[in-house]
Amino acid sequence: MKMKYALLAIGAACLSAGCKTTEEVAEDLAASEMLTEARELLSNKSYAAARDTILSIRRKHPTALEVRRAAILTLDSVELMATRDSMVRFEDSLNTLKQRFQAMKPRVNGRTNEAYYEAQRQIFEMQQHFDELCAKAKFYVRKIDIDRENAVPTVEK
Repeated sequence: MKMKYALLAIGAACLSAGCKTTEEVAEDLAASEMLTEARELLSNKSYAAARDTILSIRRKHPTALEVRRAAILTLDSVELMATRDSMVRFEDSLNTLKQRFQAMKPRVNGRTNEAYYEAQRQIFEMQQHFDELCAKAKFYVRKIDIDRENAVPTVEK
């Protein structure tokens, strides 16, 4: 309900300032509605649907530039939240494997324990992947910060 009033206020301000045509205002309103939907999907952890909705904004509303700028931040947030959720699940799996590995011995009855070395390799690979997820999350945190710092305030003429 609040969003509808905000959208109407934006549309009225643009029309009264003479900055956009009626079609452009309609385009902005439609894009804003899609962005709101994407944000709701993000809050419900429907990352793929939120990502698809934002990409649809780009295709369907190419002239809604301000909404598209806001959508970039939302898309970065989608990627960050999806990565963080993956990190949590992946870390649990990695910790479980590490616990099982601690109980293994490199040699059994004087012979090399293949299961031990296979588990060691799996832990190494999983740790590499986890480190990549951490780097990806850091990237998106920095990108969001930079995008917010560089956000140009809109001034209607």
